[in-house]
Amino acid sequence: MKLALPLCLVALAACGFHLRGTGQQLVQMPPVFLTSSSYRESDFALADGLSQIGALAADRGSAGRVELVREQLRRRPLATAGQGSATHYELRLELTYRFYVGGQGVESEQSNTSEGGVTRSVYAERNYEFDVNNLATNSQEEELLMTEMRRELAGQIVRQLAAMQESSVER
Repeated sequence: MKLALPLCLVALAACGFHLRGTGQQLVQMPPVFLTSSSYRESDFALADGLSQIGALAADRGSAGRVELVREQLRRRPLATAGQGSATHYELRLELTYRFYVGGQGVESEQSNTSEGGVTRSVYAERNYEFDVNNLATNSQEEELLMTEMRRELAGQIVRQLAAMQESSVER
């Protein structure tokens, strides 16, 4: 009986099981000011991601600046039933952001510096099953997936910002 719990834990570890959200690296970076022209949920997710690592600046000052330029959601059917109604959908959320280091744009071979900053895009995709008979559940599932994608994209942006700031300091 005493060996049952350790054996279960070893079996779970051996099969690759892990809790979702574990294994995230802590990113350290100088403070960044988040410029927001609209109050999208993605702006809040990015602000939350920056504040979790202590990198959200309260004012512009000499801190770098990041601005979410565009949020684009695409929802397309992946599979259809006999009557032509969709049974599976794909959600693709793309965020485009512009980053300035201490008021200056960062030079990068993958950047568009025509507006004075680095412009990059990140995206996430999710698929889900659509049940024609249960529209309320479909709506809730889609909302949960959108929240998850926004958090994931905020994490991608934070990691990219840290890398860009690190490379600008090394130069």
